[in-house]
Amino acid sequence: MIHIDIQIIQAFSRAFVVKNFRNRFVHEAIKKPARLHQRICHGIEDVFPIAYKNCSFQFLPDEPCLILCGNLRLEKSTWSQVQSVGIGGFLVMSLSQLKFYAETEGRPKSEIWGASLNHGTVKKI
Repeated sequence: MIHIDIQIIQAFSRAFVVKNFRNRFVHEAIKKPARLHQRICHGIEDVFPIAYKNCSFQFLPDEPCLILCGNLRLEKSTWSQVQSVGIGGFLVMSLSQLKFYAETEGRPKSEIWGASLNHGTVKKI
């Protein structure tokens, strides 16, 4: 398994995760990624502020990121590789910790969540 720097996860958590879930987010991302994946798929509103719902931000094709998807572990990747996943139920965190993109596992439809610190405000899609 590829080593994931805990400082990246902690910085991401401070920037985007609801305050009362930040420590749990870091713990699950590192130690229990399957549990975090389940939350992204079926309880994302417990992880991120509701203001991030129906928001999305562009990633550059070769932009480095961490992805949590059906393989149930965090992996370093690029946005272009994420695009090939093509399934609902995943979280993409920019390694710069400046933005994220998430999709719930949808029935009948996936929800899109995202935010960017570069924009100062969330942009609804």
